[in-house]
Amino acid sequence: MLKIVIDHERKLLIFKVLGVIESGRLTDLIIEAYKTNRSAWTYRRIFDYRRAEGIYSYDEVERLLAWWHAETASMEICNYVAIITVEILFEIRAKIFDEAYTKGQIMSFDTTAKAISWLDVVAPIDQGTA
Repeated sequence: MLKIVIDHERKLLIFKVLGVIESGRLTDLIIEAYKTNRSAWTYRRIFDYRRAEGIYSYDEVERLLAWWHAETASMEICNYVAIITVEILFEIRAKIFDEAYTKGQIMSFDTTAKAISWLDVVAPIDQGTA
């Protein structure tokens, strides 16, 4: 299951992944959420996996990244993504995903506050990067 939270004031698009991860289905849900919330594509992004079980397959992350790069090629967007997880494997995988995310940076954190603090530094709202 995927819950989407949009914070227009802080320009945050938050994806909360809940329950068992079915990678293909999760990718489809994320893409659909982006399509539904196009006005928030330029927002800073957080993926919260703290209530998820399992691993998001690398092939599906590659599919999501390829789709994202194609869809946003001509857009001015925020290219910083925070991953929130308490699972050490997710943290290690975030570093691998960061290498594939050629237009930006992906960092992992264990709390929302830390993720937002990082985004506030690398992509402040008032500088037009979000």
